[in-house]
Amino acid sequence: MQTMLTKFGKQCRDMNILFICTANIQRSVTAEKLFANCPKIETKSAGTHATYGSQINQELVDWADVIFVMSEAKDGHLTYLKNNFSLENKDVYDLNIPDVYERNNPELKRLLIERVSKHIDLKSCLGALLE
Repeated sequence: MQTMLTKFGKQCRDMNILFICTANIQRSVTAEKLFANCPKIETKSAGTHATYGSQINQELVDWADVIFVMSEAKDGHLTYLKNNFSLENKDVYDLNIPDVYERNNPELKRLLIERVSKHIDLKSCLGALLE
């Protein structure tokens, strides 16, 4: 399987990653902060129905090179994006992480690293992620 950094060309290319959950309070915020420690990666997060956090909008979608949704099966995040935004030429991946974790939960972080690493080469930042 081709990783995202390989797909974009050189491993040193900057990449903008957007994490989406429902309220932008627990899962996506944890992911944003966790992967912000990676060199050459910029992160943002938003919610499909955010009351307190950032609400997803087309500007954020356009900014992102890659979008990770937390759970299509439980929360319909991918369907929400497809129905409300232009995703043309966007790589969007479902992490299949249900809304059962508090912010910064160690198991949530482990799942995020495991599932994001299937799509993005994280070798250069694993040390920072595991701190």
